[in-house]
Amino acid sequence: MKGIMHRQDGATMIEVLVTILVLAVGLLGLSATQVMSLKNGNNAHHRYMAALAAHEMAERMRANPDGLELASYDGKTVDGSEASVTCSSSCGAANLASMDLYEWGQVISTNLPAGEGEIERAGRTVTLTVTWNEQHTGENRGTAAGGTEESTFEMVVEL
Repeated sequence: MKGIMHRQDGATMIEVLVTILVLAVGLLGLSATQVMSLKNGNNAHHRYMAALAAHEMAERMRANPDGLELASYDGKTVDGSEASVTCSSSCGAANLASMDLYEWGQVISTNLPAGEGEIERAGRTVTLTVTWNEQHTGENRGTAAGGTEESTFEMVVEL
């Protein structure tokens, strides 16, 4: 009986190669998951910054009701390229609105890629829209077609 049973002392080369292949596929999957997680975290941060910027502008408009009545905010679009406005100790409502729009544009352009803000007003209802480009995480995300896509945050408030 001793001749029939052979004892195996080590792993064969094929077993080692299969193990390395399985390990490599698992690590590739893990790295793809990590990349997707980083993209989604970055996109979530951009959405938070857009919501924060819109809320901040709504509060600025509430703090300047005379500028709202003068239509200083109506139909304005900002992207960070606005001219700087400075107010001394006696700043009128229109100048304060211009300064608010300038600072809102700076916040948006600094924190959001290709960011832009827009204000539309109908009576006491104001719609604040913030748009920006975010990393594409859907179909074709790993190809040349998977670049950026435009995202929008819209907030409607009654002042």
